[in-house]
Amino acid sequence: MSPEDQRWLDAAVRYATPFLGTTGDNPCAAALVVDPSRQTLIARAVTARGGRPHAEAIALASAGLEAAGSTLYATLQPCHHWGRTPPCVDAIVRAGVMRVVVGVADPDPLAAATGLEQLQSAGIEVVLAEHAPSAALHAGHLHLRTDGRPHVTAMLVVSADDRIVSPAAGAARAVLDLQRARADAILIGAAMARHHNQQLAVAIPGLAARTPLRVVLAGAQGIDRSLNLVGRLSGYRTAVIAESRVPVDAPASVEVLRVAGLNGHPDLREVLTALGKKGLQNLLIEPGPRLAAALLQAGLIDCFGLIVSKDAANDGPPAASTGKVAKLIAAAGLVETEHQNHDTATLKFYRRPA
Repeated sequence: MSPEDQRWLDAAVRYATPFLGTTGDNPCAAALVVDPSRQTLIARAVTARGGRPHAEAIALASAGLEAAGSTLYATLQPCHHWGRTPPCVDAIVRAGVMRVVVGVADPDPLAAATGLEQLQSAGIEVVLAEHAPSAALHAGHLHLRTDGRPHVTAMLVVSADDRIVSPAAGAARAVLDLQRARADAILIGAAMARHHNQQLAVAIPGLAARTPLRVVLAGAQGIDRSLNLVGRLSGYRTAVIAESRVPVDAPASVEVLRVAGLNGHPDLREVLTALGKKGLQNLLIEPGPRLAAALLQAGLIDCFGLIVSKDAANDGPPAASTGKVAKLIAAAGLVETEHQNHDTATLKFYRRPA
């Protein structure tokens, strides 16, 4: 991979990132068609809303005859099978593309298989870049195809003295809303849902429609429609996940998923597997202290975002039963990879090392 390849793949990832959460059960891939001699962009595309057509097909159609002799940059390996769309590999060959640079291989055998070999047999140069930003962009898809579960990001907003708070405005709320808009589902425990009584909607102006599936995790006491998230008509999709014998009283519009568990508490791995079977790639969890500790101890959190709100009232429960929540995150093997300072909040991201 040349320095130019690196820059174009970086650009493709930046282009695709705002569209996370919009492509349904398909990965949010980007494709750029580039003139290799002039190093200029001819066309670009992201997988369409709902997941089809794929990015490569859209970009090549937009490029038209200019695609001949071009380099195609794809954040994810192009598909070569017939599904709900024609194979992208066939479109690449027909367009006369001379070189394809792929950010990350697709572990799904249906989508990938011998696709790269097919391109090479057509005389197209293929570079598999193993591009880290592409892998991060497609972390949800990669997890789903290899582990059968979504990529899990936990977000916790705490006060300066490490108590869980619900931000009403400011930088903390903006960061949280952005994470919600890019997720396929938000999961919250029943205790936190009762405590905050919130709607889990995206509050960014113009992006309310990006509110993903809202999932309430029931405890041993069960769930009923008195809970705001379950009983109130909001216009947003809602689901409840409960252990097989726990009572759930919910309207017909609320999907109920039953999983195995113990003493009325759902098994957390089974919860993630159930969401994976629904095709969900990126799951945002806004946990309470017990759920956060259980997920961390089970090694089920891939990324943890900790927002310290500088102006929030400290009326919530402690974020950790003992000590600081940051120590609990570190003990689970996650390391700090990002630190942002805002006027009213500090944001830290912790991720599991590759």
